Amino acid sequence: MGIDIYAIKPSPPCRAAFLVAKAIGLDYNLKIVSLEKGENRTPEFLKMNPAHTVPVMTDGELSVCDSKAIITYMMNQYAPANLQSMYPRDPAARALVDQRLYFDSQLFSTLRGIVFPLLYLKDLKQSQANMPRLEENMALLETFLTRSTYLAGEHLTIADLATLANVSSMEACGIDMSRWPHVQAWLAKLKAELPYYEQANGEGAQMLGAIYQRILKDLGGK
Repeated sequence: MGIDIYAIKPSPPCRAAFLVAKAIGLDYNLKIVSLEKGENRTPEFLKMNPAHTVPVMTDGELSVCDSKAIITYMMNQYAPANLQSMYPRDPAARALVDQRLYFDSQLFSTLRGIVFPLLYLKDLKQSQANMPRLEENMALLETFLTRSTYLAGEHLTIADLATLANVSSMEACGIDMSRWPHVQAWLAKLKAELPYYEQANGEGAQMLGAIYQRILKDLGGK
């Protein structure tokens, strides 16, 4: 039967959950939530997640919210032995993956600072004012990727998949990635390596990018 994931495809945190599930071969039932219709504020949804955010994962009686909690649960509960290196058991190796996951939460916060004012407030000035913070975080990501092929070493981890959801969204929104050549190369590498990329992430990233660029154009931005 698999787990249930309540989500929207344009959301980077939701796509992080899709990517990890696909990576470990975990079946899931996608439950699209209409935020416009307030489906995330119904009593049933609020029982699962009082913060009324997506994604939410349910596994039997268990409800887990926040994408980082969801993807680490998936790995701990369902990852086959040959894929456990994606979230290592060794404390030192896991600490590095966790650090990169926490960094990705910071990266998403800065991306949200660009996207949210534009999409929901139609505030181009505020969106553009937040761009320097995003650029600072991308410079740090570039530094990480000068030191190793993947974010937490020389093999793929869930930190790569979580960050992939955010960075691919930036690219789809028209942010110039050439300023960070190691990030650009890493992004191209993951797109080529992951057979589930388009289904789990590419489609949703393009959806977000199309909405963002349409509103940006309407507001006279570049």
